[in-house]
Amino acid sequence: MIKSCAQHGFFRGESCHCGAPGRVVLDESRTEQLGRLVAGGLRHFPDELGLEMDAQGWVELDRLASAVNRRRRWANKGLLMALVESDPKHRYEIRDGKVRARYGHSFPVELDHPDNRLSRLFYGASEEEADRILEIGLKSASQRYVHLSTTPEKAWNVATFRTSNPKIIQTDAEAAQRAGVKMMTVNEDIVISEKIPPQYLSILPWKGVAKRD
Repeated sequence: MIKSCAQHGFFRGESCHCGAPGRVVLDESRTEQLGRLVAGGLRHFPDELGLEMDAQGWVELDRLASAVNRRRRWANKGLLMALVESDPKHRYEIRDGKVRARYGHSFPVELDHPDNRLSRLFYGASEEEADRILEIGLKSASQRYVHLSTTPEKAWNVATFRTSNPKIIQTDAEAAQRAGVKMMTVNEDIVISEKIPPQYLSILPWKGVAKRD
């Protein structure tokens, strides 16, 4: 559900961080419908929505608004803005009348986020996946970039959606970047990367990982 606070704008949840209950903008069902459509258009199938996307993943905001309105007659530019601005994972960004997904693309795109500055990054995997990754390196099978976490705990939390007992792979990001591996900071939780060769990967000892509550 997306709500609007008169003082702080769009938010998700029962109340704004200021405590105001807010006004309902989109109920849960329509938030999910619009979210799936926008994610699909900006991350996976822009051509199906008639979107012209540049090499960095940008499309015209007005064109995306028109495209979603054709699929969902109740949707408009205002609701699209509400979806983007309230997204808790900061999946999207708007700039100069254009919008793009910040990460998660399944087709070739050359993003231009700032270079990563962390010396260590982390990836959660099942035991079988971890063994193979340490052998051949880390590359996403379904997305343009590998998605890395900025802390072991965040990697653990992400991985528990796929496996009950994750192994946390530590990346020597500093050495990998010196060797030419492109890594970019998306937000405080996520760094995206080109393929990482196995010599920069290792298993983080269990004591270095805190379970999610």
